[in-house]
Amino acid sequence: MRRRPQLPLPPEPDCQQVGAVLQSYLDGELGPDDAGIVAAHLEHCQRCEIESATVSKVISVIRRQRPDLDPAPIARLTGFIDELEREGTDTRE
Repeated sequence: MRRRPQLPLPPEPDCQQVGAVLQSYLDGELGPDDAGIVAAHLEHCQRCEIESATVSKVISVIRRQRPDLDPAPIARLTGFIDELEREGTDTRE
């Protein structure tokens, strides 16, 4: 299960804060204010934008190739990505 991030986001979040909500953002689970804050961050942060695009592509390929796939493996994959993000935040920005 994904850990729930601290919401609402500050007006100018750092990469760690965006990384904590990225999956929720991509899944359309954030409210409009937080989604707008993440979108604005992704517009000016190349590293987070690349991460967002990569995660989106991975999930899209999995879903396209296996539309009948149990959502549990996808949840494990996103959890793994979240864990990598938390471990890698010390070198970001």
